[in-house]
Amino acid sequence: MNRKTSIVVTPEGAISSISPSTMVVPAAARSQRSQYALLWRILTFSLRVRWKRAVLFWCRFAANPLLTIRWWRFTAAFAAARELPLPHDELLQKPLSKFLVHGMPNARRLSLLIEHFSIAEVIFSRDSMTRLWRGEWLEMGLVQGRSEAYACCIALADRSGGRHEGAFAIKLLRVSDQALLCTARFTFVNQGMEGRYTFVVGSMQGPRNAKQRIVEVTRDLAGLRPKEAILIVLQGLAAEGGMQHFLAVSQARHPIQYRRRARQSMLLSNIDAFWLERSAEPEGVYGFRVPYSTILGTDRRSQSKSWFYNIGELFH
Repeated sequence: MNRKTSIVVTPEGAISSISPSTMVVPAAARSQRSQYALLWRILTFSLRVRWKRAVLFWCRFAANPLLTIRWWRFTAAFAAARELPLPHDELLQKPLSKFLVHGMPNARRLSLLIEHFSIAEVIFSRDSMTRLWRGEWLEMGLVQGRSEAYACCIALADRSGGRHEGAFAIKLLRVSDQALLCTARFTFVNQGMEGRYTFVVGSMQGPRNAKQRIVEVTRDLAGLRPKEAILIVLQGLAAEGGMQHFLAVSQARHPIQYRRRARQSMLLSNIDAFWLERSAEPEGVYGFRVPYSTILGTDRRSQSKSWFYNIGELFH
């Protein structure tokens, strides 16, 4: 049976004609205007959300005012320089004091977020970057299994309920019933020589009480598990980064360690065992360095891998 991979590629935007008399707004003026617009968005934040979220928003600001202001200034400057819309409200709430790695200095967390978006704008087209920046879910592509089709979608990690665990998130869905199979939160990071990069996986989350569903999907994808499929999509996204490994946050360094013990007990999976099963090696900052999965092969499982890899590599 022939199985096809359908890749969704965002078309390039058409360039409209511009009158010679049109005035070009200087970059400095755009930046200043963007800062004023963002300031107004921040001041009116409480009007758009429930009171509990508004209280939490301003409590986070009070706890780390300088760090938060630096983050807001970056989002304003980034949007102005690239003529993006104002950032989604979820980005304004990014919890810098508890982001990605337990025990990491706050200034380093901010640097990681800035680094991530600087890499992301190289990987993604302007249209995709604009839509991600304003909080949309984008369909990356489809893979046809033996009997079912599967869709990969990408968005801000904040839109998937994991703002502490990464900057972006990818989820895998079964198309027929929109059943969620897995969600991965990740952050792009520079590695090695200048211009090289990879990604850090902050979390891999499957559905609760859905063991039979995962077994069915794994069989339909010729033995490829949903979590492995998403990791291969990420390999494709970072294909031009020039690395042969990615990084993963260990159990001891997971940001859930900041939560109360009752909350920590909700982390049911053994994170370290999952990465060690994939030949991970200890790493000093995040916990693990994990080698890329081998894509080559002629068996059906390898074919499934290559289709998911193509989704990441061809998406822009």
